[in-house]
Amino acid sequence: MATADFEARQLLKAYRKGLISDDLFEEQMQELGKDSSSEGYMYNGTCHTTEKEMVMALLDEFRCGENFAAEYLNRWVEVSDQECVKGGLRVVQQRESYHASILEARLSELGGDPQCTVPSERRDKELPYFADANKTDLEKLQSIAAQLSDPAAALKPLTDAIAQIQDDQHSKELLSSLVDDEMSSVKWLLNTCETLSK
Repeated sequence: MATADFEARQLLKAYRKGLISDDLFEEQMQELGKDSSSEGYMYNGTCHTTEKEMVMALLDEFRCGENFAAEYLNRWVEVSDQECVKGGLRVVQQRESYHASILEARLSELGGDPQCTVPSERRDKELPYFADANKTDLEKLQSIAAQLSDPAAALKPLTDAIAQIQDDQHSKELLSSLVDDEMSSVKWLLNTCETLSK
């Protein structure tokens, strides 16, 4: 933003001295406006003015998703029809629960409070689905695999936001480590789905 302000002042000086025409001045100012509006920190389609603001939004949304995953995975474990699935699900569920806890702790350290909640329509759809004993583990794994067929693409909003973090190295490394955990969970889910599909 400071660069855009400096450039605007320089343009104004040139314009006042008669070094550039009215049309060129207007054109250059419009270009500056476009450039300055793109400055900021992007996460999940939202532009944040400061790194801290983006990090706090990321921590809160990630925490919210992990907390919900821990909840529906716990219900799935209770009705799982395959011992091999039940064992792996317990590990993934504990990871998600831990992630939600550590993300909330970091959010609190930065002065934030949990704000994000899972939309009721999503809760009303997914909780009963994963708690349904009439749905097989394979069906549930296939529904997840369909959403996570490309793990890197699924995690791209997170990894893109993490790549922007320069100042808050604590949060950056915490988030990077959790993304590695997420990749392990996704790998297990996809491999187990493939094994049961044979």
